[in-house]
Amino acid sequence: MADAPFLPLFPHLTPVLSNVTVLDLETTGVSGSKGRVIEIAALKGANGQITGRFHTLVKLRGELPEKITQLTGITAQDLIHGMEERTAFSILKEFIADSTVVAHNAPFDLGFLYSTYRRLKLGPVQFPFLDTLSVCRLRQPSPRSLPDMCKAYGIPLTKWHRALPDATATWHLLHRLHEESPLDEMRNKLVLNPKYGVPYWLPPLAEVLPSPDKPSGESLT
Repeated sequence: MADAPFLPLFPHLTPVLSNVTVLDLETTGVSGSKGRVIEIAALKGANGQITGRFHTLVKLRGELPEKITQLTGITAQDLIHGMEERTAFSILKEFIADSTVVAHNAPFDLGFLYSTYRRLKLGPVQFPFLDTLSVCRLRQPSPRSLPDMCKAYGIPLTKWHRALPDATATWHLLHRLHEESPLDEMRNKLVLNPKYGVPYWLPPLAEVLPSPDKPSGESLT
């Protein structure tokens, strides 16, 4: 476990927004075991201020599905100039360090993150996390996609399905939610969509909370 990031002895006593990395990944599919990451955006922050940024396209071995280009606007030609996968994820691991990873639908991004680390043999990781989608499931009516929540909280979203705009929007959503009511108790908590039940994979440290929705709830993102 020497390669695992340091975690505070009593993480519940550390304010969650004192050390966060807001993460968004664009991928070739919905499963980290089959798909690949083609774009990474990470914003490091402390106490409401962005202290660092990491953003890159990632080279892809194999074909880029046409539906992904239609969804994101990323082309195979774009990825030729991307960073090598091992280099990108090595940098990302150091960038996250001992921070809490924040994402909108964190199981999706963390699933790709952990799968890639395992495949590339980059050492064990176990990041504390905060899922803004789970917070929204407790506080907002469906639908709760990132664009819907940006509209609800008055957050500009210039693009959709690109890593840096999505990460930036998630950063602002995180702080709007925290201003509304502190998020410290939501670290490592998940509120699942009852329509889909418990997924086959949950992030390490995850604790599932009851959903206020009926089984006909919103889509995954």
